Amino acid sequence: MDDIKISHFASRARRYLSYFLVMIMTMSSNAQLAWSASSASTAPSGDVSVEGNSAAIQNIGRAMQSPDARSANLPTRSVAPTQPNIILPDMGDPGGDALSRVDERKYGEMIMREIRPDPDYSNDLPLYDYLNEMERRLLQSAKRLQLGGANEQGSGAYQYEIFGVKDSSINAFALPGGFIGFHTGLIVSAESDSEVASVMGHETGHVLQRHMARQLDKQSTNTMIALAGMVLGALAASRNPSAAAGLMQGGQAIAVNNQLSYSRDAEREADRVGFQILSGSGYDVHGAPDFFQRLQKSTGIMDSGVPAYVRTHPLTTERIADMQDRVRSMPNRTVPTAIEFYFIKARARLEQSGTTSGLYDLKNTFDSLSKQSQPGKQMEGLYGLALIAQRQGKTDQAEAYLQDARKVAHAEIAPNSTLQRQSLSLDITTSELALAKGKNEEALQIAQATLKAYPMSYAAGAAIINAELKMGRTNEAIAWLKARTKAQPNEILWWGLLSQAYDQAKNDPMRHYALGEKYALEGSWNAAIEQLKIARSLGGSDFYQASTIDARLRDMQRRFQEEQKDLGRTSNKS
Repeated sequence: MDDIKISHFASRARRYLSYFLVMIMTMSSNAQLAWSASSASTAPSGDVSVEGNSAAIQNIGRAMQSPDARSANLPTRSVAPTQPNIILPDMGDPGGDALSRVDERKYGEMIMREIRPDPDYSNDLPLYDYLNEMERRLLQSAKRLQLGGANEQGSGAYQYEIFGVKDSSINAFALPGGFIGFHTGLIVSAESDSEVASVMGHETGHVLQRHMARQLDKQSTNTMIALAGMVLGALAASRNPSAAAGLMQGGQAIAVNNQLSYSRDAEREADRVGFQILSGSGYDVHGAPDFFQRLQKSTGIMDSGVPAYVRTHPLTTERIADMQDRVRSMPNRTVPTAIEFYFIKARARLEQSGTTSGLYDLKNTFDSLSKQSQPGKQMEGLYGLALIAQRQGKTDQAEAYLQDARKVAHAEIAPNSTLQRQSLSLDITTSELALAKGKNEEALQIAQATLKAYPMSYAAGAAIINAELKMGRTNEAIAWLKARTKAQPNEILWWGLLSQAYDQAKNDPMRHYALGEKYALEGSWNAAIEQLKIARSLGGSDFYQASTIDARLRDMQRRFQEEQKDLGRTSNKS
């Protein structure tokens, strides 16, 4: 967690860290930092309403889904037999006295409200879809194995969301309530989807075993404020050591290192739970030891340049040996890597490229990969070249590279292979290129077919709306988005697109209303309230729409005032 770019995150982190740490968070000396704050949505009535209790509850596609919701075109792999000798019992809710599951989820949601608008939060939708589909598959395994907390129902159930962070460092981290962040550098460094899944399974193990909640204890407000400052110093040190020097003096640096690290017992427990989840989901169980062994060999555990993931998740030779012992107890089997993994690696590289010069260097990297002998590297390179050409507006060139990538992918899939034959990334890029060339109907048809194949995909839904808006099918786009915002009222993406659709339809009151909902989900209460005031002052809305706007305006004002009171109490206590 300490490698998220401080240049963008610090201002936001300072606000919610101080609030969360003072109000609810306490730690033991070997705990990892648990960040928190609160967020909830109150439902107005109607087809443009906001319903539900929290951001996580309503995020379809970000939550655990039933096996029936899974596309038939996604990969199916043989499920390894369970290992009764290492199944862990449900250890209960050891952190419940300090922090309830409901509060933990609420605090996680508020953190995400702060993180999502940040430039380092990845808005790459195929990448987001890939990570969350992987998590749904792992959670289905956890539920089948009846691991502690996986089958929790009602308000106590975690709602998982996996998101990307544009950062080349090798890191991943779990936040309260089931939110898990993956640095793009970890995806790029992985050699297979099973390695990514092994890290995700490990992080899911931390969440299921409530390791953050277990670490909470009663401490004074002043201690929490001091701790918030030290944490910000630790974050700053990852980018600018001199700027952080004043915040990390003497023993404080050691204290922060301890606070940002899980205990070894917690790591071993997450290893065991993660291994069970991984093996039950059909991924290659060699993923975990292979990944961590490579980290160990490339850096050395005690080196100052050790990856952030190792620093915040203490890695020992005993842990690696324990992973290897478990792998040896499993029957040998070959688990191929899904072709989608290589396309996602290309997207992850592009996400973290940053500057124009970085894009130039990345093009050389993709060109080199496309000429290597391994089909996976060829696919990554060719698709990466297509993405760069697309970004540069060279659509014909992008289509040629994309076709080459598709040919390699098809050649790699054996007739009886369990690998998916359709690629979400390839199809989304194909739709985007068709739209860029004015082939609007073709773009729409491709996007619709992709959503049918991947019903939980955010990328496919957005592609449909983009095509419909370009075709002038504004009413169809609005109808789809109204239904989607009703089902997923706390998803920023849909409110942003809905505001665009209303703008195209010249419906100013509802455009400002949709923008207000978007800003509220980003935690920008003043901007949200202002948008709803504008919406209310404009004519043109019917009685029902005006009533909805009024109800939401009152609710936002109330919530903003409550949050200000909480912050005032926090300040007085300090």
